[in-house]
Amino acid sequence: MSVYQVCPLGVALALLALSGPARGQPAPQISLPETMAVELPAGTTALAPSDPPLRDLLATAKSGQRQVTNDLRHELKPGATRVTWTAWAGDPGKGVAVATRAATVFVLPTGLTQAGVSGDENATAGNNAVHIARDSTGHVHMVWVDSGREGGKTGPIYRRATTNADGAVQFETPLTPIAEGTPGEWTAYPSLAVFGDSVIAAWQGRGTARTRRLSLGPSGYTWGPVRDTGAKSDGRDVGPAIAADAKGIHVITPSGIYARSTDGGQTWKTEPMPIPAGQHIKTASLTLDPAGDVTVAFSSVVRPVKDTAKNTGSGGYWQLRTIVRKADGSWTDARDALEDWPAWGEPVTAQDALADWVRIGIDGMGGTHLLWHGTAASRIYGNDEAYYSYRPFNGDWVRPFALVPTDPARGIKFSFAPSLAINGEHALAAVFYDVFDGDRWGGFDADLIPLWHGAPSGPALPLSRFVRASIEQKTPEFALSTRFPAVAPGVFHAPDGRAWLDVLETLIPMGVPDSAKLIVYQRIDVTGWLKQ
Repeated sequence: MSVYQVCPLGVALALLALSGPARGQPAPQISLPETMAVELPAGTTALAPSDPPLRDLLATAKSGQRQVTNDLRHELKPGATRVTWTAWAGDPGKGVAVATRAATVFVLPTGLTQAGVSGDENATAGNNAVHIARDSTGHVHMVWVDSGREGGKTGPIYRRATTNADGAVQFETPLTPIAEGTPGEWTAYPSLAVFGDSVIAAWQGRGTARTRRLSLGPSGYTWGPVRDTGAKSDGRDVGPAIAADAKGIHVITPSGIYARSTDGGQTWKTEPMPIPAGQHIKTASLTLDPAGDVTVAFSSVVRPVKDTAKNTGSGGYWQLRTIVRKADGSWTDARDALEDWPAWGEPVTAQDALADWVRIGIDGMGGTHLLWHGTAASRIYGNDEAYYSYRPFNGDWVRPFALVPTDPARGIKFSFAPSLAINGEHALAAVFYDVFDGDRWGGFDADLIPLWHGAPSGPALPLSRFVRASIEQKTPEFALSTRFPAVAPGVFHAPDGRAWLDVLETLIPMGVPDSAKLIVYQRIDVTGWLKQ
């Protein structure tokens, strides 16, 4: 006699479920979003499993028509925890568990909102230009690159948001691939420029810099067509930088080509930027002054690095150069910005003197702010520190200094790729840096460094301290590592008198192999800093 002839129907179904799916049928699966992140609502410090929005996030787990439960039974504070979901054939706890799946759930502090995902850990880097900015109406525009995700789109991604008086975010658009109709590029690495209520995005595709304009009209925001500037752009881990004002739009590419449009980005003229013979660009940044002159800062490879093993130097030499393109079309004032400082001069054979990932900006009084990272202290490729220098109008560069000094007590060895915001004569530099727990590398945290006339104007402001917190809590596997925080070019002054700095950054879940990276929009209240 068959077992099914003597067992109740429920038991028979349970046994059938345990025996696995019918031949040719896929095994039961539980689907989850690529990343499981939720922001703490304002005024809260923790979320219970039954509290929105955590409740809604947990409920995104699906398995066809089956009921799905999870094992989270305690409240969550900012950080990460591992959650397991179970799909049931029959009622939960009474039927049969046919599938399980575990994932890490991240609770982000108030003020950090997930904007999207990427498979690229350099998603908010790639060039030394703006990735997030507000237009004249207060709308927030942001771009990053998405690549390396199975089933995901590849290329530049755009999103737009508005914020309430308390900083709460409402996204107005879904994730928008802006290179539509053109092939996706793993190394698109976009940037954007905002002037008035218009936005110009730039990225590289098929070897040239491409642009697209977003305009605000009576019916709302409208994208124009993709334009090919014709400017060669073949950066491996960098893309074109862009700046714009009412007089024109300017692009500099990692191939050393300058492009300019005076008709809103419809047509472009290109020309090579003068660089010393035998040298080539590594990274480049540009800025505009009120007269419409363009200042370009770039890392120029005099002698390439022969050994990138990061344990010894090999004679590499990269200068940090600046040059000005006047509104009349002439190039002038070409110089090595660090020529007065021997630590940045040409090295002996067994050392690397490298200046890279440059960022430049001009403030309202004509002062020039210059940021970069390099090896003046270590003399070894990859062992960088972030630096800053300042030049007053018609003055000389002040002595460079490290933005995040090494600190063995805090496990800080190296720092990288500073981003720049300017407010009047003040500046803010966003810097991410290594955090070690003894000899163990934990990931990257990030700070904001306030600056004024070539010197720090106050203590560092924490931007992201997830790694340090995970080490102190002895849960390093739950750290979110911050890479390439990109600040808006200026501070947003709200009607209520508060001042906000917008930041777009890439957060990498350290304990989740092959996880998608979180693209996070962060708002920092800098009202107190401005009053110092």
